[in-house]
Amino acid sequence: MSSFLCSLLLTFIFTSQISTATTDATGKFRYICDQGNDDGNYTTNSTYHTNLKTLLSTLTSNKDINYGFYNSSYGVNTDKVNAIGLCRGDVKPDDCQNCLQNSTALLTQLCQNRKEAIGWYDDEKCMLRSSHRLIFGINEMGPAMIAWNLQNATKEVEDEFDKGLKNLLYNLKNLAASGESDLKYAVGSDVIGPNNNQTIFALVQCTPDLSETLCDECLDKSIKEIPNCCDNRIGIGGRFLRPSCYLRYETNSLFYQQTQDSPSSSSSSPSPTPSPASVPSFSAPPPFAENTTSSPGIYHIKLMKRS
Repeated sequence: MSSFLCSLLLTFIFTSQISTATTDATGKFRYICDQGNDDGNYTTNSTYHTNLKTLLSTLTSNKDINYGFYNSSYGVNTDKVNAIGLCRGDVKPDDCQNCLQNSTALLTQLCQNRKEAIGWYDDEKCMLRSSHRLIFGINEMGPAMIAWNLQNATKEVEDEFDKGLKNLLYNLKNLAASGESDLKYAVGSDVIGPNNNQTIFALVQCTPDLSETLCDECLDKSIKEIPNCCDNRIGIGGRFLRPSCYLRYETNSLFYQQTQDSPSSSSSSPSPTPSPASVPSFSAPPPFAENTTSSPGIYHIKLMKRS
């Protein structure tokens, strides 16, 4: 691992079921397959299986879509499959389609015979999920993947960092939630520190099938969990991956591409150009390692059910 030492909290909010979260062998694909759900299995070569393969193989076939959001269904009654593919707002259309096609191959391979599955590929450049139930226009908080940087903000700027981060994220949340029906996405930065020597970069996004209110609620929950999720610390980087929304922030690491149409929020002070260091990514968590201790390379994994 690099100096970015992260802990991973996996929150699962499927009623009456257990979910498994892991990372593929390449470390580029993080996925969650449901387990123990009474209607969560399909039989190989069944009608449902055929419908799933058909839907996912054609999900990105509409070349008129250039905003990175695909949602579609295939089949009828109990054999109906629903799928959502979402690319980060800074990902180009060709890269988006490649990302989702790679996700399709991995998700169907790694979550075989599961009717509920979700995965994020290549540093969360895209998300793919499939389900036997209706998933469009619904705010779903889980299953969620939450990670944070174990390096805290320095004592000198801790309060300023906390305040600056919250202000930035709430501004971005409002921009994203009020976005158009094809894109609910915003990026921005803020400069903090005694010599304006630290820059917080942040990105928020919702699936655009959500209403403004539902997008706001999803991102608001992630923002409010920042002080509580991470061993009661404000890490200098964090990621909240949910089915309906995505939030990420980093310090002095510009991890997104600024596009001409990207809604953005920034401080009044000019942002210094960050060093070209590579943005750290997750390492693979153990399949089941509940309540592990906090040390480099060891992850916290916690299972939760919807109340």
